[in-house]
Amino acid sequence: MNLIRMNFAKISFIFLFIMLFAPSLAFGEMQYNFYTEAGFTKDDKNELAATLISSPDNLHLYIETSFWESKNDKEQKEIKEKLNVLSKEFNEVIYPKLTSTFGKEANMGVDKDSRITIFFHETKNGVNGYVKNIDAYEKSINPFSNQRKLIYMSTDLFSKDFLKETLAHEFVHLITLNNKDVKYGVVEDRWLNEARAEYAVTFLGYNQEGDYVKERIRAFLERPYVSLTEWQGNIYDYGIINSFVHYLVDHYSVKLLVDSLKSSKKGVESIDDFLLNNGYKDRFSDIFINWTIAVQINDCSIGEKYCFKDENFKKNTILPFSNYLPFSEESTLYTGQTLKNYSANWQRFVGGKGELNVKISNPSGVITKIPYIIKTVLGKIEVGFINLSNQETELAISNFGKDINYVIIIPIATDKNMSASNGESYFYSLTVQTLVKENQDSLSDNDIKLPFEIDKPLSQMNKEELLMLLIRVIIYLLVQGKTIV
Repeated sequence: MNLIRMNFAKISFIFLFIMLFAPSLAFGEMQYNFYTEAGFTKDDKNELAATLISSPDNLHLYIETSFWESKNDKEQKEIKEKLNVLSKEFNEVIYPKLTSTFGKEANMGVDKDSRITIFFHETKNGVNGYVKNIDAYEKSINPFSNQRKLIYMSTDLFSKDFLKETLAHEFVHLITLNNKDVKYGVVEDRWLNEARAEYAVTFLGYNQEGDYVKERIRAFLERPYVSLTEWQGNIYDYGIINSFVHYLVDHYSVKLLVDSLKSSKKGVESIDDFLLNNGYKDRFSDIFINWTIAVQINDCSIGEKYCFKDENFKKNTILPFSNYLPFSEESTLYTGQTLKNYSANWQRFVGGKGELNVKISNPSGVITKIPYIIKTVLGKIEVGFINLSNQETELAISNFGKDINYVIIIPIATDKNMSASNGESYFYSLTVQTLVKENQDSLSDNDIKLPFEIDKPLSQMNKEELLMLLIRVIIYLLVQGKTIV
């Protein structure tokens, strides 16, 4: 009996405690402080107060307290409605589709909670979301860990259309964290981590609606020459990896992204491992070279690897840097530039006539294979390759300006021995000459009949002499009463 009375007293005390303090723990009032990435927050703060808004199914949804309290009742209601739609999309579409393909995030956070926390806070311009790997570890390892499965998202997204796209992107980072860092103790190369997350948006069908991927495409077309693997965290990095990952999946399937994620290797090495294990002859450097051709011509009829299949990328081609050669005489043009690892330049040469001779200097030895594209005056496109076994080599193209309209040369740096973000630049130079062979395209004295004698052959006259000759011909025709049209 005493035991029963004692248990009843305990239960009564717990019930009374809940009745007294439960209101302070209700949604909209539960407070928590999160450590954040100072460089991403609006005011460079590394800790922010958060308010719990709701906990639907797999999620806890928090909003920065100062932001939430600045909103009136109507605005708060609108935000809650958007969060309800987002949580439904996550639980019914994003979570099941991504985990069934790429694998799962950690079952439990350090806090022993299986739910994923999403914390919306004010961010700097251009920051839509992020994940901090340290949150997967205890504070004893890193004192700034939030010790939970946590995704950070920008409050700016409440007024944009990219809520679900950003959540899908960031959730892939949580999956990667569990399958690389936690499982193998391997930190995935940033570019490939971001590439998988970017492709998730297409994988879920969100890019059919267009605007998200269109922003990436615009960024890539503006600066296609940035390094694929050297991550700077700007919009142009997202542009190039978005283009490249869609090319990867177009030609090697989403299995490449999945298998490389589940590999104990990382970055380029994990992709080469996939190619080897699945019987492909191509290696990563081959894929990168073919991609540089595809973004320029984008035509499957020229070569099956020289195009995109995804509808958003089918009609896009980059604008090469154009170099104009004079038509009237032999000429020489020199250009020297640098390349980051896994980057390319597209140099278009047009004009001139005769034989085009291109001398390529490659002091670093990193540039080992250069593709080039020839377009004839009839519109036919041909692709060729220059193999650089030495630091210098040459390419000769006949009938330039006559049968050949232009040539595009694509210097590429592909050094797999360098780390993804080594920051090194590699110099190269192109010396381009047009050479007119004797009697090539020259005027023949036998072909042209003049009404008077001339002192020397037309082919030996300079510009001034040819101009004076033309004036003499016009005067002669006028004297003879001929009409000049």
